[in-house]
Amino acid sequence: MIKSKLTIEINDIEKLSFNVYNNLHWTKQKEFKDKLGWQVKSAFNKKLESGYSLYFEFEFVGKKLDTINVVHYVKRIEDIIFPQDNENKTICINVNQGNRNKVKLMVI
Repeated sequence: MIKSKLTIEINDIEKLSFNVYNNLHWTKQKEFKDKLGWQVKSAFNKKLESGYSLYFEFEFVGKKLDTINVVHYVKRIEDIIFPQDNENKTICINVNQGNRNKVKLMVI
């Protein structure tokens, strides 16, 4: 079990693989990013300094996404919570099949 300094859970995220996202028109990509941004800010409306390790744990209903296919979520979430993210140390990503589309971020 990872001992985190802070845990942020974002529920009911849209399930969209990076492959599909990458082929969307830029306006649809913006809609996805804006909605995810709103969900992140609703779950955690603060800014953090960089210098942490981040552990992302995704759950999706139905077919499990490959780990690399959630990288667009990770980038968006990190950009919102860490305005200067250049000194974050490690980013770990785990993707599982679950009962709900959600992500849990543990800041270590």
